[in-house]
Amino acid sequence: WATYGKPSKRNSQPHSDCTGDYVAAHNGNIINAHHLFRELREEGHSIRSRNDGEVVVHIMEEALKTMDLNEAVRYTYERIKGDYAYCFTDRNNGHITAVKKGSSLFAGIGKDFICVSSDYYAILDHTHRIVFINDGEMINFSHNQFTVSDIVTGKKKRRRITKNNIDAEIIEKEPYDSFMEKEISEVPLKLETLKEYYLSTKNLNKLRRILSSSHLNITGSGTSYNAAFLGTYFMNRIAGLDVGTYLPSEISDRLRYINKHNSNLMVVTQSGETKDIKNAIDVFRSYSNGKIIGMINNLGSSIAVMSDFVLPTITDMEISVPATKTFINQITLFYIISLYMSGMKMKDIGSKLDELIDYIESVNRQNSSIRMFADKLTGKRNMHVLGYSLTYPVALESALKMKEVNYKHTEAMHSSEFKHGPLALISRDYPVILITTARDKHYTLSHINEIQTRKGQIFCISQPDEDLRNNADFSLEIDIEDENLFAIASAYVMQTVALQIAYNKGIDPDKPKNISKTITVD
Repeated sequence: WATYGKPSKRNSQPHSDCTGDYVAAHNGNIINAHHLFRELREEGHSIRSRNDGEVVVHIMEEALKTMDLNEAVRYTYERIKGDYAYCFTDRNNGHITAVKKGSSLFAGIGKDFICVSSDYYAILDHTHRIVFINDGEMINFSHNQFTVSDIVTGKKKRRRITKNNIDAEIIEKEPYDSFMEKEISEVPLKLETLKEYYLSTKNLNKLRRILSSSHLNITGSGTSYNAAFLGTYFMNRIAGLDVGTYLPSEISDRLRYINKHNSNLMVVTQSGETKDIKNAIDVFRSYSNGKIIGMINNLGSSIAVMSDFVLPTITDMEISVPATKTFINQITLFYIISLYMSGMKMKDIGSKLDELIDYIESVNRQNSSIRMFADKLTGKRNMHVLGYSLTYPVALESALKMKEVNYKHTEAMHSSEFKHGPLALISRDYPVILITTARDKHYTLSHINEIQTRKGQIFCISQPDEDLRNNADFSLEIDIEDENLFAIASAYVMQTVALQIAYNKGIDPDKPKNISKTITVD
């Protein structure tokens, strides 16, 4: 693995200094690395890789010629620009120093060992006793003791060990063939947990007070952005709220120029460590006095700490890289919020959720039609997924799942936009998946005709409807009346379709190439 340069032993971490006495590994972006490489070469250092993290070990090597360890860390901290975390060791003494600036950093305290990682869940493979490290801090540790201190002042910090009580069974996939399959199968249970929590908590009362007084913007990355986008549809359509969705970079590129001084920002993240979201929070704080509302699964995460108010999605740990149960709970929580803000009583909201849970449980019991649908798509190399209105965000997420799980070139669009250019791609048997409600069928039937006229193949996922069924080449019906619940259920069905295609192709769905579960770099 290499964050810079091609994947090779030369570019992978850890890196060593010129003497071989020191070793370091880092996570994040060192933005002045090229400038530092030039300076280090002029100072006589031998640079072996293209990885920006190699600058750490050489700067520390240079500093330790005249400084003690703490001074060298402070000197390196001042010289390196960017957001990162790194760990450094002298191979001759067995002590490790780890530093945090922007990127995530956690320490795990085990039996006769201590470890550090930028990925919270990676530590849970080894120990459930966690020490959280803050920006501008370093931790010095051996196999059995540690100290946390401020990098600039050197002042030691008291830091308690937090126990994570996650069940060991969560990190075992048996009897399933993949964690993705296991986590998809857990969706009904996690929805039930989400329902019981929000039916019994006062969290939504506090959220109502926040939202009633000022505007709300929502941001997320990847799957969480798609969840935020569908959540915006729910909040607009159901609750009549003026809510907008932005990519994290747009918080600084667009939103800051129109933002009301006291508007609020909701951040959606399953890991709570996504670097793009942290950046968005920092920028938002610089120009707004509004609240940060975190919709987060990992309550011990950095973004949970950065948030003023947290809405848990309560799915337990998700191990497979493609998000499944976390996405379903995110969009369902948006649905709950929207119903609550519209004035619906909690017991009636509970009845709505029971309908969704019942349907998803039926999919888990009888998914032969989904398997046949997936089989027809398995041999297709390129495709489009189209949605209309609130199924457009579902199309975006469905296309993302096809890309990351099956490596298929899959593009999502609003179906009404398909005729404005992309229709030129249609040729005989080109597959187009349309996800649509029955109410929107008149628009969808027109779009189907445009594709079929050009010999394309229609794979339709819809509420039961004779016209849609008769006009599709392959039809998959979701027998659920509420349009909003249909949107959630169709996203779940497409997760199952993507998983089945992965199995058909012999792909491990848990570990897509080139991506990781927690994106902790810019």
